[in-house]
This record gives sequence, structure tokens and C-alpha cells, in this order.
Amino acid sequence: MAVPAPIHPRTLDATRSGGYAWYVAAVLMLAYTFSFLDRQILNLMIGPIKHDLHISDHEFALITGGAFGIFYTVMALPIGWLADRYSRKWIICAGIAAWSLMTAACGLAQTFVQLFMTRVGVGVGEATLSPSTYSMLADYFDKERLPRAMSIYTVGLFIGAGLALIIGGEVVAAIELWTPIVLPRVGALHAWQVVFILVGLPGLVLALWLATLKEPVRKGRTETAAFADLFRFISRRRRMFAAFFLGGGMYSVLGYSDAWYPELFIRTWGWDAAQAGRINGISSLVAGPLGLLFAGWYSSHLMARGRSDACLRLTAYGAIGVATSAIAMPLMPTPVLMSALLFPFKFFVGFPPVLITSAIQMVAPNRLRGQLGALFLLAVGIIGVTCGPILPSLFTDYVFRSDAALKYSLALSATIVLPLSVGFLWPGLAEYRVSLAEAAKWR
Repeated sequence: MAVPAPIHPRTLDATRSGGYAWYVAAVLMLAYTFSFLDRQILNLMIGPIKHDLHISDHEFALITGGAFGIFYTVMALPIGWLADRYSRKWIICAGIAAWSLMTAACGLAQTFVQLFMTRVGVGVGEATLSPSTYSMLADYFDKERLPRAMSIYTVGLFIGAGLALIIGGEVVAAIELWTPIVLPRVGALHAWQVVFILVGLPGLVLALWLATLKEPVRKGRTETAAFADLFRFISRRRRMFAAFFLGGGMYSVLGYSDAWYPELFIRTWGWDAAQAGRINGISSLVAGPLGLLFAGWYSSHLMARGRSDACLRLTAYGAIGVATSAIAMPLMPTPVLMSALLFPFKFFVGFPPVLITSAIQMVAPNRLRGQLGALFLLAVGIIGVTCGPILPSLFTDYVFRSDAALKYSLALSATIVLPLSVGFLWPGLAEYRVSLAEAAKWR
């Protein structure tokens, strides 16, 4: 027999507190910023880490993609199950504390295996954030405002990535000039290890801040659901969920291939970490939020004018835009042109985190929201977070057999992924419209 989902005593009827709801979205955005700061800082230190741990491009991709991505996604589904039943803010608080400590622990790693395992810990901790956040925001905001709220939350993705690249590049350059730090039983720390410690520990303060938020009252039916209910719901709209999970996952392959972009500038033009971090970081900070905010605003605008399928339709258009940029950018003959194409790439990368997550919450019953959000993260993680960095590295190491061929590997990867992404997204539009109409009735 279904039982009511436990709710923390400090709950809030979001319909009566619009201003507080936007405050919560902003605080959760800051949490997302920290998560991407911890995640992206690794990409600026490819050269030093490869040198100090004696690893190849493929092994580095396993650290940044496999170790993090697989466990980030494997844990998302059980965490989504918990988010449908228990206080979402406490799940988030525990996750932030865990990933912050594990990021700092990356700074103590002395071998490939040790760094791999600490990145696994970071992935498990970060898996708590988005499924719980998606569910909370869907209770704080109505259908028309939800894409805008999602866009505010997801801005943290680009702020975190941008700050990691800009500040991280400067920190890496500065720390390399320092006298090595020696810790008892650990030994001398390299510059990249110190960076991990510096960016990891402040997250513990953020976890305390998140603990002050109020849990929103859950909308609609709140009985718990078994996994069988989840898969029955998905099986009724296979094309729509193929669009969400497979189309969105292939789209994210393009987005997460940017793990190699700082190194692309270093290898192609001889830039240092500070220069490469600066241009990649600026494009993330400028174009990324613009893409997110545009996706949230324009999809809300279209829905208000009767285009109910706006979220999924705009995602399909965005896949074409991001792939075109990803194919052309690495092949540009000058660093100026290459830098310029980073901006449209980052703009279109911002579409799925707003549009697909909003689309899922619009068609999902309350009792399945966290789990469906977690399944989306599972698809993004297995397909995108994992394959995004690994696919180009396979071409570099085993097809072209040259580090200097990274630009061709990136362009080839994007060329392969483009038709797969659009091919899954577009056929799901009709079923998505039907599901929206059904959801409007039971809501």
C-alpha cells in the first residue's frame, strides 16, 4: 500500500512565497557552481597530471570521464528514489560535504589508481544535487516559470566552469612558482594537488548554508512509487523518453568534449594554462549563461503563445548549432577564429540542462520526478560525461596516434554525434505533445 512521502518539518508552501522561491533557485545555482568548479578544474591540468602520474590521453579521459561520469550516473537513480521520498535539502547537503572532501582528497593522490578513486568519490557526491534540485524547483514554480528557474540554476554550470578555467589557470601558473609543500606521510605536493585542496574545502561552508533552506510542499499526488511504476510510465511514451535520454545524452557528448578544449589551445598554439584557461573561461562565463537564459526565456515565451513542445523542439535546433560549432572550431587556422567559435558552442551547450530537465518535470507525476530526473542524469553521465572526453582520446591515441592530432579527433567526434542526437530528438516531439496534454488533466 502506498504511504505518504516523509517531509521534513521545515516545509514551505511555495505558491505563497514567490520571492523565497527565487532565492532558493539562486542558492542552488551557487551549489551547482561549486560542483562544476570542482569538476572542471581538472581539465586545466592535463599536462602536469599526465607528466607526474605517467599516464596517456586515454587514461586521463578515464579519470575525467569514466571515474567521475560512471559513478555520477550510477548513483543518480537511487538518489532520485530517495529524493521522491525524503527531504531533498538534506540529501543535497550531505552530497556537497562529500564531494568537497573528495575533491580535497584528490590533492593527496600519488598514483593513477588513487586519483581515479577520489574522482569516483566526487562523482558520487555530486550525484545528489541535480535530481533533488529538479524535484524541489518543480514544487517551487509553476509550468510557465519553471524553465526560467531551471535556467537560473543551470547558470551555475557555466559560472563554475568559467571560474575554474580563468582562476584555475592563474592559480596553476602561480603555484608552479612556489616551493613545493611537503606534508607528513604524503610527501611533496605538486601544483595541481594544491589546487584540488584549495577548491575543495570551501564547499563545506556551502553545505552549512544549504541546511538553512526550507523544503517545499510537494505538489499533486505524493504517494511513493515502485521502480515498476517508473518503467511502466516510460514504456507508454518510448519515443519521447528516447528523445529525452538518448537524444539528450548524445547532445551532451558534444558538450563534455570541451574537457579537451584548454589542452587543444595548448597543443595547437603553444599557449600556457593561464592563456588557455582565460579564453575558455570567458566564453563559458559570457556565452553559456546567455544560452541558458535564452533557452529558458524563449521556451516560456513560445509556450505562452501555444507552442507546447517548445522545450524539446528548441533542443533539437540547439543540437544542430552546437555540433556545427564543435566541428568547425578545432579546425580553424588561427587562434582568434578558434576562440571566436567557442562562443556559439557554449551558447548552444546551455540548452539541454534547461529545456530537457524542464520538459521531464512538466510530464512527470510528483512521485516520479526525482527518479526521472535521475534517469536523465544517468543517460547524460553514461553517454555524455563518460564518452565526451573518451571518444576524442580514442581517436587521438589509436587512430591518429599523435597528440598533435587532437583537433582532428574533436572534429571527427562531433561529426559522428550530430546525426545521432537529432535522430533521437526529433521523433519524440509528437509523443511529448500528447504527454503534456495528459499531464495538464491530472494536474
